[in-house]
Amino acid sequence: MEFKWNNKLQKIISSWLLVSTVFSLGCGNGTADTAVVEATPSAQAVIEEVLNNAGNPENLVAEEGATIEFTFWDGSPTDMEAWDTVLNQLENDHPEITIIRQRYPSTEYRDVINSRISRGDWPDVMRYQYQYLGQFKLQDSMLDLTPYLSRESLEDINEGFMMGGIHNGKVVALPHHTDVIALFYNKRMFEKSGIRIPKSMADAYSWDELKEIARKVKEDNRLYYAGTGIWQNNLGYRFLPFVYMNGGALLSEDQTKITVDSKEFREAIQFYKDMRDENLFSESGFTGPQEANNLFVSEEVAFDFAGSWHCSFMQKNMPDNWGVTYMPQKNGKTGTDMGGNALFCYKDTKYPKAAAIVAEYITSKEQMKTFCEIGDFIPVRKSLLETELTYANHKQEMELFKEIATTLDPKMAADETSEHFTDLNIIFGNNMDKIVFDRNASVDDVLKSCEKEMRTALTKE
Repeated sequence: MEFKWNNKLQKIISSWLLVSTVFSLGCGNGTADTAVVEATPSAQAVIEEVLNNAGNPENLVAEEGATIEFTFWDGSPTDMEAWDTVLNQLENDHPEITIIRQRYPSTEYRDVINSRISRGDWPDVMRYQYQYLGQFKLQDSMLDLTPYLSRESLEDINEGFMMGGIHNGKVVALPHHTDVIALFYNKRMFEKSGIRIPKSMADAYSWDELKEIARKVKEDNRLYYAGTGIWQNNLGYRFLPFVYMNGGALLSEDQTKITVDSKEFREAIQFYKDMRDENLFSESGFTGPQEANNLFVSEEVAFDFAGSWHCSFMQKNMPDNWGVTYMPQKNGKTGTDMGGNALFCYKDTKYPKAAAIVAEYITSKEQMKTFCEIGDFIPVRKSLLETELTYANHKQEMELFKEIATTLDPKMAADETSEHFTDLNIIFGNNMDKIVFDRNASVDDVLKSCEKEMRTALTKE
């Protein structure tokens, strides 16, 4: 593969290598009539443009002698089984393409790939976390997949995840799966305090209700903290659903301006500060060690905003004393974080048609269903989100998580996959630490600092 080196790319690679070391892989009824997140008119316009430019993959034929290297990782035995099943089927259905499987340990994946890229050694197709896609968008190193995808297939992808794979009106990454956060609660403590459990998204706790719940379970169970969340360890973006469900955003619609200095953004941060000032949230830094789940299973807190992938950990460490319910809602709108990964192809791959076939095949409805059922992941296709899947473990909870996945805010997805998001996220976490640890820190001071630093980051090449 031909590699084109320039100073801008060298700066980007240096940034990747730095960033990769920072990230790690009763109360009254709710007032919401509906809690489902829908795409904004601007997001709908972007998606419609893509749909209008979709191609005809039925006529897509791989280049003669095509060899495709696919890089990925697995983090568990079920993960490995899911990949082996899908890739074996790919090789069986597309014998005209030679597939080179390059599997790396999950803890080393980004470092290894970034090191390879710095040497000009690009894989043809890559699995990557959504929050890192912006780095590749900035470099313009992703293959435009739009001509190789059908309108029917693209229409089946949930709008939020679809937005994450779009750049400059083109599909440059295909969403593969997701995992999402929700409210895990201690059954014994919630029952003792007489806390109702929402039966639907529309009945989810409001922010004010959650505060009252936190106060009550803290007092009734003599806790120092009421709850916690997994936005630690430089994963501050996991708190951003609170911002977006309130109508706030990191970036303007065209992603050229920082918009943290808004009433909606301020209210979301004030909510966190209020919870923190009363010790309703634990004193866990956004940039500090990830301790939320340990606090929860040791019963030092009554609730935990944790992920769908944590069910087995909860069951192992506090068997049958945990439950999961919906994320809170604000004025009828809820949301969740954008967990999971997408696939993208290298722009200068020698075999673009074959690469597109591989990416489209792995993310197709049939293969996505297989992968998610075996690996305990959540699909991102509408048809699968609306269908009951055969999960081996935690079936009831996984179906709830599937419902929650439909609430991903398309604007948040677009912002979290934007060109400078990795820098914006680090800035956000560093400044949120002031609220966590400094009782005198004001929301205004935090947002002013965020805005100043983020403006600088937004202009960095």
